[in-house]
Amino acid sequence: MVYWFVTASVTGIAALAGIVCRRRQVALARERANRIAAENTLRLTHARQRALLDCIDNFAWIKDREHRFLAVNQKFHEVFGVAPEALIGKDDRDISSPELAAHFRAEDLAVLESGQPRQSEEQIPGKDGLVWAEIIKVPVFSDDGEIIGTAGIARDISLRRHYAEQAEFFANKDPLTGLHNRRYLEENFENFAASHPTFVAVTMDLDNFKTINDTEGHTIGDELLRELGLRLSALTGPDDLVVRLGGDEFLIFKSMPTSDVTVIDMLAQEIEQTVVNPYRIAGNIYEISTSMGVASYPEHGKDRLTLIRHVDIAMHVAKNSGRNRYCWFHAALAENAAHRRRIERRLREALETNAFELHYQPVFDTRTSELIGAEALVRLRDAEGAPIPPSAFIPVAEAAGLIEPLGDWVLRTGLAQLAQWRSAGHTELHLAINISGIQFASPGFATKLEHALAEARIPGRVLELELTEGVLMADVESNFAMLSQIRELGVQLVVDDFGTGYSCLAYLKRLPIHRLKIDRSFVDGLPGDAGDIALTHTILQLAHTFQLEVTAEGVETDQQLTLLTELGCEAVQGYLLGRPCDARGFERLLEPALID
Repeated sequence: MVYWFVTASVTGIAALAGIVCRRRQVALARERANRIAAENTLRLTHARQRALLDCIDNFAWIKDREHRFLAVNQKFHEVFGVAPEALIGKDDRDISSPELAAHFRAEDLAVLESGQPRQSEEQIPGKDGLVWAEIIKVPVFSDDGEIIGTAGIARDISLRRHYAEQAEFFANKDPLTGLHNRRYLEENFENFAASHPTFVAVTMDLDNFKTINDTEGHTIGDELLRELGLRLSALTGPDDLVVRLGGDEFLIFKSMPTSDVTVIDMLAQEIEQTVVNPYRIAGNIYEISTSMGVASYPEHGKDRLTLIRHVDIAMHVAKNSGRNRYCWFHAALAENAAHRRRIERRLREALETNAFELHYQPVFDTRTSELIGAEALVRLRDAEGAPIPPSAFIPVAEAAGLIEPLGDWVLRTGLAQLAQWRSAGHTELHLAINISGIQFASPGFATKLEHALAEARIPGRVLELELTEGVLMADVESNFAMLSQIRELGVQLVVDDFGTGYSCLAYLKRLPIHRLKIDRSFVDGLPGDAGDIALTHTILQLAHTFQLEVTAEGVETDQQLTLLTELGCEAVQGYLLGRPCDARGFERLLEPALID
């Protein structure tokens, strides 16, 4: 009985042990299966993660809190030359310089501590050295919101940076000469002035550059400008500024601790000599000259606009004074420039509002004492009604590009008035109108003249166009064709101020001229000055030799009138016979029209 009990107990324990063992084996098997499943899941996750990272054409990585790499993409491998698997568990110290690694770890730490993304542009290692990259780093969170690492991506922006640097360069540099440009000057003037308590401003314009450009071509002109840029750069130092303002205009800011005029004059002369030295280009020698304006900071302008305006005023004075020289700025130049600007504004207003006036200087025939015509003279008043002398507004109109529309207005208005006088019975009255060189050089001038005559219903024979010798001789061949077209209209051509210009007698024979006009500078000395008598007599003989008639202007005394009549001058005009007057005043002279 006892034996059976013991045997039964042993058997039961063994069975129980077997059950426990089997359960344990099942548990171990299940645990192993779970581990294998987890490992498979992790491998799958890593594979998907790797696939996702590899499809990014930028550096991409994931790190843990200790800055060790958990995953990197193929692009990362291509740059560093290390297999992605070999980087797992490594950190930046294993692949970068100590300084760069410390920087990257500091950036990672900032993301871990702030829990916020971080973006920057910086240089990182590339296949061929450092490259510029845009880096974005973000925190990685666990399911319960704990920060467990960082992830990042770096995009190569080297090409973008290159283009941006090029754009910045060309935005501030002149692409032809490599000098700074106007934009750079505008943006950096205050910094330059702050670091240079005194400096000299020199602006220059090349006098005959357009001729070289037109005759030799822009390739030669560009090479000349490049060479000039090099010369100006060599003439200045690191504390100076050389700017190409545009075209053939340059500006130099020369740092100088002194305002000694003698020292600055020496500088201007040195710049002038630098510019005028001959240029050897494509085997040829080219020579240019320059007109320069000189001003000093802060004496002549404490801000950019004022200083540049003043030195520019001085430059234009130098150019208008004969070129190939320099001019110092002084207050009177600014006053004159302001006066010219006021005149220019008034000219534009007058053209828009038809505010010009025509006055008429009577012309008399010395043989018959009859009033035979008039010279049309344009007049202008300021906004308050005060007269502006033609000597003041005509040069401004030429410089401002307004002389052609002004000349067109004079032509139309003068012909319209002449048409009225002809309708009143004065059919043989002649009208003389001055034509500027700019107006005459306009390609369509002859056609415009033809239309104006047709519009006013005026025959060409009663219109005289007065041109100076300078205009006629500017381009004889082209002018000959234009003058021939004008003569075909019946219009008579007059050489104004004869004897004061080129006085080239050949054109008297070649060009279709009808009349010479003796300048008042010769008439003033009559009859007391033997030289003026001889000159006037010579002009009259010369004109009659070429079968030309002559008009003397500026006749103010009876003695002058008598001598001119005796010498055979056909027509005269001047204050003795009648001052310029408006149309109504001139009409009062028409009846009777006799010399007293």
